[in-house]
Amino acid sequence: MRRKSVLSIVLAMMIILTTVIGNASIYAKAETKRQIVVFDENINADKKTEILAKYQATKIKDIKGTNAVVVSVSSDNNMSNESDVRFVEDDYIINIEGGTSKKVKDSDDNATDQPDEVVPWGVEYMNDLTSDSVSLGVGIKVGIIDTGIDIDHPDLVDNIKGGYNTTSKKKSYDDDNGHGTHVAGIIGAVDNDIGVVGVAPKAELYAVKALDASGNGYISDVIEGIEWCISNEMDIVNMSIGLESDSGLLHESILEAYAAGIRMIAAAGNNYGGTCEYPAAYDEVIGVGAIDIDGNYASFSAIDGVDEWAPGEEIFSSYANASYRVMNGTSMAAPHYVRTIMNYINKN
Repeated sequence: MRRKSVLSIVLAMMIILTTVIGNASIYAKAETKRQIVVFDENINADKKTEILAKYQATKIKDIKGTNAVVVSVSSDNNMSNESDVRFVEDDYIINIEGGTSKKVKDSDDNATDQPDEVVPWGVEYMNDLTSDSVSLGVGIKVGIIDTGIDIDHPDLVDNIKGGYNTTSKKKSYDDDNGHGTHVAGIIGAVDNDIGVVGVAPKAELYAVKALDASGNGYISDVIEGIEWCISNEMDIVNMSIGLESDSGLLHESILEAYAAGIRMIAAAGNNYGGTCEYPAAYDEVIGVGAIDIDGNYASFSAIDGVDEWAPGEEIFSSYANASYRVMNGTSMAAPHYVRTIMNYINKN
């Protein structure tokens, strides 16, 4: 009896162990990742659907302007082997390139009384560089691919001409983070006796919201934002964002924008003397590093591969909820350089 009991227990344990291992294998196979599937140009919608179904890929969205689809799919898929698929790449997260920030004493969130206007040191610095040929931005359309822009900010509202939200078609391009509004103020804060004035206070600003309230987004959202800028004929695109990894489809969209005559500027990256990040690292994009008020490289700025330098430390500008903040980062440097590009456009 004892032998039978022992055998029964052993068999029961083996069955349980086999079940656990089997379930573990199932769960491992079920691990998914977010990827971008880039199809051949001539493939039709039915064929796309067929391929995605074959790999049990769940479509998240199409990327407007490209023949690509964002999907959630098993991490061990080999969809790239399909003859109708050009390539597959991970839809990496891309981040803002803004560093620390601090509130300004005279400007609280939701403030009703706006502070008297000042000209931030970065704007004065760029004015001095271009004193012989100053552009206020009249008639120049600037797409700001970022966290959106505070659409009710009194220092920006007159210059905001439109925008688009690539993260959610049902929501506006209003800024729920603050970073995009800070960038927008550096470029186009109005000369109106309150807050700050931008390097191009008469520029037309377009908020392309590709990052969420945490300052994070996906490459696919940025690509869709670039495609929107192409379709809506932006003159300049500012991207105060970055990631370490290259992206084939991102570069293709950059090349398309460049061919359309759009001048692109991007933050070099806050990696403390490291190499310029993407998209700033692409040849078609001007990668801008940060300097301090004394003209020295900011300690946090990327250095290798940087194309140009502009103010990026202790930068006072507009912020979400009709407020103002001081921020540091190559995110702040890139929009300062918009002034230089505008002067180039005006001369040519």
